Amino acid sequence: MAIETDRDRREMADPGAPRDDDDARGLLALAFSAIAVGALAGLVGTAFHLALGGADTLRVSVLEWADQHATLGWLVPMSLAAAAAFTSRWLVRRFAPEAAGSGVQHVEAVIRGDAVSPGPAVLPVKFIGGVLALGAGMALGREGPTVQMSATIGHLWARAFRLRAGESRVLLAAGAGAGLAAAFNAPLAGAIFVFEELLRRFELRTAVAALSACGAGLVVMRALIGDRLVFSVPPIVVELFPGFFLILAAGALFGLLGIVYSRMVVAGLDLVERARQIPPEVVAALVGAIVGLVAFFSPGWVGSGESDVQSVLSGSHTLGAMVVLFVVRLVLGPLCYAPGLPGGLFAPLLAVGATAGIIVGIAFESFLPMLRMPLAGYAAIGMGALFVAVVRAPLTGIALVVEMTGATSLFVPLLVASAGAIAVPAMLGCRPIYDTLQERDAARRRRSANV
Repeated sequence: MAIETDRDRREMADPGAPRDDDDARGLLALAFSAIAVGALAGLVGTAFHLALGGADTLRVSVLEWADQHATLGWLVPMSLAAAAAFTSRWLVRRFAPEAAGSGVQHVEAVIRGDAVSPGPAVLPVKFIGGVLALGAGMALGREGPTVQMSATIGHLWARAFRLRAGESRVLLAAGAGAGLAAAFNAPLAGAIFVFEELLRRFELRTAVAALSACGAGLVVMRALIGDRLVFSVPPIVVELFPGFFLILAAGALFGLLGIVYSRMVVAGLDLVERARQIPPEVVAALVGAIVGLVAFFSPGWVGSGESDVQSVLSGSHTLGAMVVLFVVRLVLGPLCYAPGLPGGLFAPLLAVGATAGIIVGIAFESFLPMLRMPLAGYAAIGMGALFVAVVRAPLTGIALVVEMTGATSLFVPLLVASAGAIAVPAMLGCRPIYDTLQERDAARRRRSANV
């Protein structure tokens, strides 16, 4: 394990305290370690991405076969999804309980000293369990597993080379940022995520490590699968009046939606926790069966939602279809997260935000037909604003959407929408989702310790 010194303990007790001079001299060595961690994170993130692509292809093949056997064909995707979810949840409970859910909240707890560092088992459990869960069609994101696996790589690197506890914490955070960067091809968002969400402050050593790791992770990822935008959007033009005022109002609406989504996630977790007499694997299997059945009737409704987002941005849906997709995604995300399967919250949020954005845009245009911003602009703004409302990390959300779409014209609209999206939940007392999840995990650890 990493060696903890008196200085490390002082740093953990007062992270803002000045560092000794030799910290500055060790920045180059830290940067090299971060580059290695980032490269490994990019390699693991790419492998995870490709494995999920293979799992999605297999799911499509099974659904096509089942569609040709309409009488009993629905049993096959339903049974396979249930079995995959059961196995995924069993792996988590048996080998790495900290791998449950997104994993981001566990990384944050480790950085704050409230949880033990992730063990080596997190890597295979999160990878295999994530492929099983997401491949079965669960409405979960690949970014959560990628972030936690990459953070684990940073910790294991520090332990392997017997680095100080301070460096272990820095490399863990830098690895997490590289994981997010690799998951969404968004290096700037990955680096900002480290400061805004994981540490919630700026540190020189962490800046050096995070920038190095995110850069290395993207170099490896792009070398293996290429450099391409996650989503494409048309040019965005917003009128000063009434355009930006409407965007601010839309941001407030997304803030309300963020409260609803956050409470639905927590309500799902509460429901599963109250049913403690039912093994978590069984609950996961039941959810998997529901998802498999939904996939049989409408394959486009399941999965992380990235394909849905692109189709929404391309304008290939009617208003009625948008409303149905919005409701399905709003329910399916919290439902799939509730059993503790290894999957993230970000990607499902983007799907809900994009569909909600289209609905809001259509409503605005029906009252003000002179508006020039394309509906895809409202969808992109919805993605960023809902992320901000739920996670409460505006800079990360803005950078994420801009990097995924390549549309720098979204910067100002996202800034305006994020103001409303972050103000409304704060005024109504809704806490950031990862703070809530951390508190739940901490309470669970205390109960386990008292047993």
